[in-house]
Amino acid sequence: MDYYDDPKNVEDYIRMCQGYDGSELYAELAKLLPEQSRLLELGSGGGSDLGHLSNHYQVTGSDLSDAFLDHCRAAFPHLSFLKLNATQLDLNERYECIFSNKVLHHLSQTQLQHSLQQQSKILDSKGLIAHSFWLGDEDQHMHGMLFSYYKIEQLRAVISENFEILSVWKYSEFERDDSAFIIARKKA
Repeated sequence: MDYYDDPKNVEDYIRMCQGYDGSELYAELAKLLPEQSRLLELGSGGGSDLGHLSNHYQVTGSDLSDAFLDHCRAAFPHLSFLKLNATQLDLNERYECIFSNKVLHHLSQTQLQHSLQQQSKILDSKGLIAHSFWLGDEDQHMHGMLFSYYKIEQLRAVISENFEILSVWKYSEFERDDSAFIIARKKA
């Protein structure tokens, strides 16, 4: 069983995230993404970002966990949700932006490369990705899940295969400069 398939683990995660403030990420995104753009959030989790995002964009949420999807559907009944694996994005819908907040770190670098290729296929011709990552040297495993840590140079190399990087912003979530938020435009 996947860790987030257990409703108790989902409840614990949601409690842990209470009070989360993503306003700095949203401000960076707003500089490059017009209001009412079609946005897919990969890995909505407990919905920490959905309230703000849905006030500014046409949001479709997603997650791989049924327990997270059930929670988000109850909390945001006006939004659409998809059950998605970030490495298998075979969708007919097109988006102007794909956003994730500390979700793609659960992928290996090879899986991240594949996910970014898949993301480019479901974006409009000038679509954006906006993803946050943990910065560091060593990957970790907790509760049977991978937590990949990157250096900025590694992220630039992987992302620039399919996207033109527009913004790289380092920020502090728990420790100084432990995170990066990267916005990039789909290459023509």
